[in-house]
Amino acid sequence: MTNSNHHVLSVKDVDITYYSGKVAFPAIRRVSFDIKAGEAFGLVGESGSGKSTVAYAVMKYLASNGKITHGEINFSGTNLLTMSSTELLGLRGLKISLVPQDPLTSLNPSHRVGDQVSEILKIHFKLSKHEANKRAVEMFKQVHLPTPRLTAKKYPHQISGGQQQRVLIAMAFCTNPELLIMDEPTTGLDVTTQARILDLISEMKIKHKTAIFYITHDLGVVKNLCDRVAIIYAGEIVEEGDVESIFKKPAHPYTRGLLNCIPKTYSREIDARLDDIEGFLPNLAELKPSCIFSPRCRFVQDKCREEIPLLREIGDARRIKCFFDDLEDKRKSTQIHAKPEVNLDEEVLIKVKNLTKLYPTKRGDLRAIDDTSFECRKGEILGIVGESGCGKTTIARCIVGLEKKNGGNISFLDQAVGAIRKRSKETRRKIQMVFQNPEATLNPQKTVGEIVIRPLALYNIVPKSKRRQRAIELLNSVNLSELYLNRYPHEISGGEKQRVGIARAFATEPELIVLDEPISSLDVSVQAGILNLLLDLQEKNNIAYIFIGHNLSVIRHLCNCIMVVYMGRICEMGPPEELFDPPYHPYTEALLAAVPVVELDINQREIRLEGIMPNAIDPMPGCPFHSRCPRKIGKVCEEVKPEEIKVKPGHKIACHIPLEELAAFEPIFN
Repeated sequence: MTNSNHHVLSVKDVDITYYSGKVAFPAIRRVSFDIKAGEAFGLVGESGSGKSTVAYAVMKYLASNGKITHGEINFSGTNLLTMSSTELLGLRGLKISLVPQDPLTSLNPSHRVGDQVSEILKIHFKLSKHEANKRAVEMFKQVHLPTPRLTAKKYPHQISGGQQQRVLIAMAFCTNPELLIMDEPTTGLDVTTQARILDLISEMKIKHKTAIFYITHDLGVVKNLCDRVAIIYAGEIVEEGDVESIFKKPAHPYTRGLLNCIPKTYSREIDARLDDIEGFLPNLAELKPSCIFSPRCRFVQDKCREEIPLLREIGDARRIKCFFDDLEDKRKSTQIHAKPEVNLDEEVLIKVKNLTKLYPTKRGDLRAIDDTSFECRKGEILGIVGESGCGKTTIARCIVGLEKKNGGNISFLDQAVGAIRKRSKETRRKIQMVFQNPEATLNPQKTVGEIVIRPLALYNIVPKSKRRQRAIELLNSVNLSELYLNRYPHEISGGEKQRVGIARAFATEPELIVLDEPISSLDVSVQAGILNLLLDLQEKNNIAYIFIGHNLSVIRHLCNCIMVVYMGRICEMGPPEELFDPPYHPYTEALLAAVPVVELDINQREIRLEGIMPNAIDPMPGCPFHSRCPRKIGKVCEEVKPEEIKVKPGHKIACHIPLEELAAFEPIFN
């Protein structure tokens, strides 16, 4: 953090209200904070807490029904709220830049990315076309885009998501802004890409001495990037301070709850049930004169329900909006064996042998799955992890029959299964899937009751007279009440939609459920509830899961076997307690090094992968990871497919490096 006392941004007692007809929603109430030059300030909270509203208020980009009703927003000593539209145009993009969450919606698909950066330079600095293009290429070098001159000539759809985000960062920094606002810029990115983007932001912050206002719900990102952090809940800042002190000793019950929702990255203790935050954000149109968090607080007392606490100082630059600051959690630990123990002699439920999946393109066949074999036993939770494009979802879709394989065999209970239309009704009933985006898989014209009842009718699970009652039981099993039967998908939250998707999957009484990144876009509090729910249902019904994700902390918490996939091939497979310690496959090692860790007492070794995934269209005779592997040992990696090394029963690694050398790697965590 800089030693300068200059506040680039100063938000003072800001109130923001949204109007819907005659109803007023006080979305932000008395929010205050400062950001110095060269400082990264994080704003953390659940979806709907008001994070983005604050950011867009700073830019004066609020929706037409939103109004700042009180307070000041000062930028370098000037109140932005008193500035005219013309004056603001001179600031936006020049001295204040914004990096939004989704680069594809921010980059013009019909213009080359280099032209989009040079256009900003021409507008603000009156540069010639040649000078602007030259400066754009220089910025692409600064953000470590490969072959900057060639990349500048590409369109957004021709580069990866991580590269698109780098282009946005280049656009933001090209005018050397004093303030950079970042609205969840790494949400949805792979951990390896996210780690590189965070490194880049830190590097650019130091180089340009820019103040950064970083909005996120990921506390791991905050710990790795930010100097100070504010926790916002339902439009109110409930705690603020430096990152280290808040992570070491969170004072507000909400901050504690958020940290407890996150699975431990590295621990040898028995996995405990995640401590999720029960309840939901309040209705802002019906606020009461009480602590805003009291309905969900485990420490609530009568005073909390009758008075509004003030945001008060509790130490050096620490503030908390709570009547108490040294609360002791007297609840007994609810430790459980979160993962079922699987006997390797248990009956194999799904067996995949030499699976190959090709997608035809104009340039040739894209090899999404390349001669992959694995098994999943009854009662097992198998995790599949890897970067985007590695083939995780394609494997899942082949298993459930949504994709037709090009080679190999898939058998379920020793019976060969093909595409879904060729499967028996009984097999379709026994294998279900929960998709990543519930918005796209719940019929918006059907009620929740109709959505859950449909599989009951389709497979004749229960008589017609009992289907409504069974639907209620299924909703209750995912912690949703009977009241949800008559609601439509647009009337419930994202986490509730995912619960409906899980209830629908369990309606057919399956033996295997494939879950494709079901929590990747959810808040940590909702994520914890879904993970607990999955474990409860698995324990109750003794079914198997294949859980796909890219967050190794979540995978470790939930699964009892992890399969690491790269370019359609298995690099490593084994139990999590072995995968998190040497010997590692070099790709597993890199994934572990990129996991955002929230624990302060863990040291994490840093490894950053260079380059992007190779072209899956061209044949890859050797190890598919050789072009990015920091431990490549020679031509053998390029020319010879590595054999599987058996480490222990149930643990295998596909690598040319001898097992003794792999075991001698320095641990990622210590």
